[in-house]
Amino acid sequence: MVVGVIRGVRGLRGELRVEITTEFPQRFDPGATLFISGIKREVLKSSRDRKGVLLFIQGINSREDAEACKGMELSVPECDSLERPEGKYFHYELIGLKTYDEDGKYLGELTEIIETGANDVYAIALDGYKDLLLPVIPEVIGCIDVKSSRIEVKVPLGLER
Repeated sequence: MVVGVIRGVRGLRGELRVEITTEFPQRFDPGATLFISGIKREVLKSSRDRKGVLLFIQGINSREDAEACKGMELSVPECDSLERPEGKYFHYELIGLKTYDEDGKYLGELTEIIETGANDVYAIALDGYKDLLLPVIPEVIGCIDVKSSRIEVKVPLGLER
């Protein structure tokens, strides 16, 4: 996810002028991790500027280094996104949730999410059995409550233990 664009440089020590493209400017606080062209970098120092933010970033130590970055995007991984649409979840939020059938019977723990292209598949670890694989479609996956660590599912005929 893009959080900023490098628009220019300031000084001789590699300071970057960055246009902010996120609603969360704390992403540029010292110690934050950003990616430039897929390379992980740490923010060493930051200050607000009238047009955005000024940054010193690990590995960019000269004006020449900074000039080479002009026009590049600063990004964070999707899993670090602070902006999650309602009803959508990151994989790390779901792994480990306990699953229950429509009668409230405990099935097992969500251990893996398999991306198939058409729809994801949840792998539920069942005690003493092979994993139960459930397609992530509205007819199967019911209520997801991350705060309560619970997913309610309707196990399709033929897939039950």
